[in-house]
Amino acid sequence: MEYVAQFKKYDRHLLRFDTRIYLDSFNPNAESVCVGAIVGKNPGSAVPVELDRLAPLELNGDKVLPSVGNRFVEGYALAGKAIPSNAYVRVWNLFYVCSKNIEEAIEIASTLNPLPVCPSEEEAPPIVWFVWGGSDESLDHFKLRFIQRKFRSAFYYDHHSGHIIDHVPSEIDFAKHTQGMPAAPVYTHLAKLL
Repeated sequence: MEYVAQFKKYDRHLLRFDTRIYLDSFNPNAESVCVGAIVGKNPGSAVPVELDRLAPLELNGDKVLPSVGNRFVEGYALAGKAIPSNAYVRVWNLFYVCSKNIEEAIEIASTLNPLPVCPSEEEAPPIVWFVWGGSDESLDHFKLRFIQRKFRSAFYYDHHSGHIIDHVPSEIDFAKHTQGMPAAPVYTHLAKLL
């Protein structure tokens, strides 16, 4: 797997847009195919190699992106389908402020007006997986732009029931983060969708 993103400076803060998890190797000279998207809270500890262009991403211990990529790869394997050439999973966030500390990131994002969002949010990937956690007064209002959208196929792993729910979560639903999430329910569900 390869990970690429575009980092930008905005009002003294580092933002990460157009994050892609390539399910095999990334060929910049070939057309890329978005096979799905994931919606999390914010970019974590991964750092840029370069600014202002799509470039490789140094994960710096971030385990979310490899976990997401692995679930899609396992989904393709279970479905008995080949991964399309130059296929990737898009990473969207409630806000794009880079910080390991979520409280700090929320504080910064709350001051940005208008809130910068990734232009790729206008696209309509075939599958959208939500992993933004449970209800949080400081985060719930950021979720509305995703809740109000129509997606062809959306799902999340419900922390309370331990089951896949096949629609967009509400702001109070607990869309389990990948950390500590069992793999089988996710890749089994993905295998049906791919």
